[in-house]
Amino acid sequence: MRLTRPLFLSALTLGLLAGCTSVSFKQGAGGADYRRDERACMGTTTERTAFIQCMEAKGWWTRSTEELSQITLVSVEESEAAAEVQPAPAAEAATPGAEPARPAPAARTTAAPAPVVPKDPLARLRIAMWSKMGAGANELIADQTQCLSTLGEAHAPDTTAGTVTRGLYECLRKQGWTGLTLR
Repeated sequence: MRLTRPLFLSALTLGLLAGCTSVSFKQGAGGADYRRDERACMGTTTERTAFIQCMEAKGWWTRSTEELSQITLVSVEESEAAAEVQPAPAAEAATPGAEPARPAPAARTTAAPAPVVPKDPLARLRIAMWSKMGAGANELIADQTQCLSTLGEAHAPDTTAGTVTRGLYECLRKQGWTGLTLR
């Protein structure tokens, strides 16, 4: 899970050192695929925004190195854990000249743990990218198809919104996939 971030940062660093002004990514694609799609898009426009739109239409995620410096990808678990952390209550302000309040004697009762509330399997999670060491787009599609055969079509991913159901997410996690989201 933690391996994806260093690999992404390493690729970004190499791109910067090589003088690249943008980085492109497409799950399961290689350098030859990129060069072919880049030539096709460069043949249609010289304007950067139109070029990026063309590349994205071909499935490439392209960002400038400046944009990338503002992006942080984290696992869904890290994102949810950060959202669940509640801020500590602020300390009561002391009245000037007043004697500080004495703490109440500690009670010797044990608080029961909060009940675990099951998460809705149809709740939607935003996924920016899937990662599994050594796997590409074909493996992701095959694993999604396998999960959907047991979960049902109600769990189909929404590729336009970039979301999946929690049920599909958990099924893919069991198959070794890590869902990454933007922080």
